[in-house]
Amino acid sequence: MSLSPRFKKTTFSNGLTLVSERHSEFRSLSIGVWVKAGTRHEKPREAGISHFLEHMLFKGTDNRTPLQIAREVDEVGGDFNAFTTREYTCFHILMLDEDLELGLDILGDVILNSNFDSEELERERKVIVQEISMAEESPEEMGHDILFELVYGAHGLGRPILGTNTSVKRISRAELLRFFRKHYRPDQMIIAVAGDVSHEKIKKHLRPLCRNRWPGRAPRISQKELGFEAAPETRSGNWWITRNTEQVHLLWGVKAPHYASRDRYALSLLNVYLGGGMSSVLFQEIREKKGLAYTVYSNLSLFLDSGYFSVYAATAPHQVGLCLKLIEECLDKLQRQLLTEEELRVVKSNLRGSVLLSSDSVESRMSSIAKGEIYMGTHLNVDELCAKIDAVTAQDIRRVARKLFRDGKKSILALGPKPGKQIRAKLKLSFPKKYRV
Repeated sequence: MSLSPRFKKTTFSNGLTLVSERHSEFRSLSIGVWVKAGTRHEKPREAGISHFLEHMLFKGTDNRTPLQIAREVDEVGGDFNAFTTREYTCFHILMLDEDLELGLDILGDVILNSNFDSEELERERKVIVQEISMAEESPEEMGHDILFELVYGAHGLGRPILGTNTSVKRISRAELLRFFRKHYRPDQMIIAVAGDVSHEKIKKHLRPLCRNRWPGRAPRISQKELGFEAAPETRSGNWWITRNTEQVHLLWGVKAPHYASRDRYALSLLNVYLGGGMSSVLFQEIREKKGLAYTVYSNLSLFLDSGYFSVYAATAPHQVGLCLKLIEECLDKLQRQLLTEEELRVVKSNLRGSVLLSSDSVESRMSSIAKGEIYMGTHLNVDELCAKIDAVTAQDIRRVARKLFRDGKKSILALGPKPGKQIRAKLKLSFPKKYRV
């Protein structure tokens, strides 16, 4: 596989990796610092600490107050944001290409010199507690979090990214600093840049981050010491969480391949076909033909060494049985029958279109090259991605469907009003004690 001539990669002597993709057609520039630390690297008592750190890196350095950080970005019309996942944390700035030096200076400053002011920390703790409360008031979001906890158990992949009220309230400044110094190290970071700037120019302005030792950071340590544990086998079961909601928020799930699997493109097309939009099979069968749900979709969560496929629908309590029946009929049909030439053409066109549309955004290209480095250690340009999609056959999709759905190790989670006797008997439900109210 040949690399795109616009893509370049450098790994510095301290382990920091720079990946860049030059786009001469854009004035905008996207810079991301990707830290290989997320929920799965946390100890149980540290639940939510990765997300807490994400917030704190906006709260001042030895050189800039929080207001100065915000003002410097605002003055050039830029946008500085961040997000945390189960496997990484990303800090990203969008600005004009002429502001490259400023963007790298701000990002380098927050990574090297954040001061974790105690007053700012306590204010941000309150903000995160409110964020957790917002998530708990969304049954859809809560349902996805609970499903992951039930299928992955005590493993970090199963814990909510935000943490819990209890865990966030007890995280101390000393614990934040220990986690920061342990994980925010050059060999655990990727700098990704997309826009009309040369790789050499980026390297020139990265010098402060290329020093062999960063202040307060430990030397390189093993993945085990970093808290990385192999993903467990996912559990299966039928669970009901009783909540006083109008609808039942229904999730159906099975284990899926990991991110770098050779089946990833067939799996992505399967996901588009089943629940990727308004013309998808699940949307048409459950919403358009039967009127059972307003919201219905399928979802893929792919990790370094695991993955999970799920279907979500919100329906009336008396329609849960029929909704599940239709979901499983759609999945069963996909195992038995090949997609027609027209169906295959449509889902390929859909996915290819998403790839091409996102390629018009420097933020999407920055994210793509960073994830390629994190999960596969390589880079695919847009044309190569489209070629991978085009190479998938109807037989590939059926084969992947059979691998996913045939062994019967499915999980069903329902969050809603107390179920009637009929649905309890049919699903042989269990009611996890942890979530009883």
